[in-house]
Amino acid sequence: MFTPAVLQVPGGVELLAFNVLIALVVGYFIYRDAQKRTDNAALWAVGMAAASLFLSLIGFVIAYVVYYIVVVRK
Repeated sequence: MFTPAVLQVPGGVELLAFNVLIALVVGYFIYRDAQKRTDNAALWAVGMAAASLFLSLIGFVIAYVVYYIVVVRK
């Protein structure tokens, strides 16, 4: 029987759940911050949550630097 790769890794399900939780927290805080600074708060929140979920830590840091330069420094 075929089992997904995430279930074959010890702690795989827990790591996936933790990554999703972190992405939700990042999206929430970016949304709250972007509401004060721009009209596209939902777009920034979804983008940063997706970067946190699908990219590595380096990819997330790059996405956050872009957010900081475009939104925060305005």
